[in-house]
Amino acid sequence: MEKILFMNSSPNRNGNTFHIGEEILRDREHEVLQMADYKVYQYGQVYEDDQIKDIFKEIEKADILVIGAPIYWYTVGGILKTFIDRLYLLPEAEKLRGKKLYVFAQGSSPSQECYDNITYLIGRLSKLMEMDLKGLSIGAASEKSKIVRELAFNN
Repeated sequence: MEKILFMNSSPNRNGNTFHIGEEILRDREHEVLQMADYKVYQYGQVYEDDQIKDIFKEIEKADILVIGAPIYWYTVGGILKTFIDRLYLLPEAEKLRGKKLYVFAQGSSPSQECYDNITYLIGRLSKLMEMDLKGLSIGAASEKSKIVRELAFNN
């Protein structure tokens, strides 16, 4: 049985992003990683209390990653964006290789620019990290059923 890790990258641990992720995974056994619970510094900053390696300990256990993100300023929120930025030259990033990836982003009313930016970002992420992008859904929080339907598991 494949292990699923839901990575909630919203600073609101119990908000729309969390609830949509839980709805997507309602009939599947999974673990939840609240990314807001970890201290991850910006690319180029090195501090002893950085916890990005702790996140990778959880990722390493999973076969499937489901990443949920709020939309801020026409792209995914800062928690996920900082995590993605940090993958550059990070040896632990090799642990992403071959993992199945599902991503959703939700906001109040995402524009076409949001769709374009997030589609490009996640496409590049999956390609460069050699992940198997299985699904990507972008929509308004009010379109919860659309997001859930678009990320139906077909692995």
